[in-house]
Amino acid sequence: MKKLLAIQVTIFMSAFSFAKIEVLDRIAIIVDEGVVMESQIIDLLEATKLRSIEQGIQLPSTEDLIEEIEEQLIIQELQLQRGMDFGIRISDGELNQTFIQIAANNGVSLEEFIENYEASGQDYEKLREEIRRDMIIQRVQRGMVGS
Repeated sequence: MKKLLAIQVTIFMSAFSFAKIEVLDRIAIIVDEGVVMESQIIDLLEATKLRSIEQGIQLPSTEDLIEEIEEQLIIQELQLQRGMDFGIRISDGELNQTFIQIAANNGVSLEEFIENYEASGQDYEKLREEIRRDMIIQRVQRGMVGS
């Protein structure tokens, strides 16, 4: 009985040794109680490069650009933490109203805006979270300027 159990445990453990380990993301920077993920840096770097090509703007070296992006993301993370400390929350309803306004400014309905955005290969849910973060940061900045 003990031999059978030992064989089963060995087979079970060896099955895990063949499991593929896949890294989804990595922590790039620890900022107080939060983190900046490697994917955030890469996404912002790619977006910045794409915008610079579209606008014909000369960018600094990739190393310098990454350093600027890291600084920007650290400041954003600190502001988000400050917003959370102050209890700043953006409700889904408020966020929806913001998107309705954005769509109206572009002369389309919210549904058309979402369809067009996703048709361009972008993730609408990711955009919602970016806008929510931006709204929190704006409120923190307004509060800091007001005080």
